[in-house]
Amino acid sequence: MKIAVVVALLGALLCVAQARYTLLSDPNKIPVSADKNGNVQIDDKHVDAELKRHHHHKGTKKPEGHGGEKDPKMQALVDKMYAADTDRPGPNDYKLNWGNHVSGEQDESPNPLFSHVNEDIFQKPVYKKLIDMYNRDLFTADVCEAEPEMAGFRKQILTDVMKTFTATPMFQAAFQYLQDEGVVQKSLDDFLPELFTLWFGTYSRCHGAKGSSGWEHVFLGEWKGSTVDGQHDWVRYYLLEKAGKINYHGYDRYDGELTGTFQYTWERYLKKTGGFLIHTSPAFDFSLFTACVYTHTGSNGCKFSIENYELAVTSYKQDCDDGVCLSTSYPTN
Repeated sequence: MKIAVVVALLGALLCVAQARYTLLSDPNKIPVSADKNGNVQIDDKHVDAELKRHHHHKGTKKPEGHGGEKDPKMQALVDKMYAADTDRPGPNDYKLNWGNHVSGEQDESPNPLFSHVNEDIFQKPVYKKLIDMYNRDLFTADVCEAEPEMAGFRKQILTDVMKTFTATPMFQAAFQYLQDEGVVQKSLDDFLPELFTLWFGTYSRCHGAKGSSGWEHVFLGEWKGSTVDGQHDWVRYYLLEKAGKINYHGYDRYDGELTGTFQYTWERYLKKTGGFLIHTSPAFDFSLFTACVYTHTGSNGCKFSIENYELAVTSYKQDCDDGVCLSTSYPTN
């Protein structure tokens, strides 16, 4: 028995050592960790720690660079998508209250982040399909609980959202970019199954339970232990905040009305440092994250500017049962 325990512990330590080596030697692979039973798990905390080590900011509105050079082709794509994004909220469609700077884990801001949102924009197809999906409770927030089977009505609803997003000029531009770069050598119709797997393929973040997907992580957000994982869609955040389920604590830094990093709680779960693009539509974000994860993965690997603010997207993908799945993708400022 003692020998078996020692072997198990040595195996777990080896997994951790390999995970750390992977993060340092190949930043394009998703960092992993091992629990006390030796189960390998995806762990965004490693990503967050690495970002904090290289990308710490005090509360300020001054834009700062991310280091390294931008890919001019990616910048041209972002410019094209941003100009084509007629679904994004206009300057009078929303008002933010960034409140106070936060340093610990306490609520430093008495008011919500969103002071006003013109919900008329939610009548546009990209919002209607997305919000309808949110309202159907198709996902389980806890990463330790397996997701329902991807079939039938559930799969149809998610396919409808994806097809609505891929029909936009933003995604058409992103897809053309992927073809021009030689990353995708298929027609859009032939590419859609691969794209569905990328975003909706399930995998485990907790003891083998297949309770996560790129889509759930990025757009809906997840609960892991006592923390919020993911949640990088402003529409989702706004709806939860409006429903009284999110309590905004304050900002770490922000760039005008475009984006920011901040802290909040979702029910009893803490998001220590979260963020998303705000002056964009969800279809823009979907298209941007897809282009970045196929061409510029890793910590702050996808660099560009919007409205003269220097931004980046951090993204990782991983092997999953159905092929290659998105682990995370989110903007940093």
